[in-house]
Amino acid sequence: MAKELELEERIIRRNKIPILPFDPEWKANFQEHMTKDMKKIVQELTDKVAEEKQAIHELKICKKEKKYLMEKILQWSDEANTNNNDQALIQLEAAKEEILKINDNIDALQFRLEKLPKEIEQLNFRLLKETIRLAYEDIRQGSERTKTLTEEILELRKRLTEKWDEKIHVENRVQGLYSYLHNILGHEETDKLDKLFL
Repeated sequence: MAKELELEERIIRRNKIPILPFDPEWKANFQEHMTKDMKKIVQELTDKVAEEKQAIHELKICKKEKKYLMEKILQWSDEANTNNNDQALIQLEAAKEEILKINDNIDALQFRLEKLPKEIEQLNFRLLKETIRLAYEDIRQGSERTKTLTEEILELRKRLTEKWDEKIHVENRVQGLYSYLHNILGHEETDKLDKLFL
């Protein structure tokens, strides 16, 4: 049974936790090991961040366009008032209409930009919780595997020590037998028997 993870949302701000999918350390530890839920959240989070960047870009363009039109309105207003230019009045009215549309667009973008950071923070928080679950599951499994591997290594060391002792015992026996035969039979006889048996 999965344990319920209790974590305060403000931990993201308090600990200055970055947007996880863009953090190199998070990527190194989790990108290849994500759960299905994590992949879904990462996709949503990536989309929201892209949407935020796009909204910021569009807002900048709208403000630039509005500034340009405001400058033109001043020119056309001066032209209409000073020279009684009807064409300037038409352009002035068209620019005012365009500014109204731009203002509506700016309002919509600013409203979206007020909401997106909270949505991004909430998704990042959900991903953090999934990350913590995965990390602790891997830590638990890794600890169990480490314990098993340590036991296996100790058993292998014991067997290696036993085999090493057996090797030394066998080598000593071989050396002792060979020395004995060499001592009682002599060098020449032992060389003949070496060729015959070895």
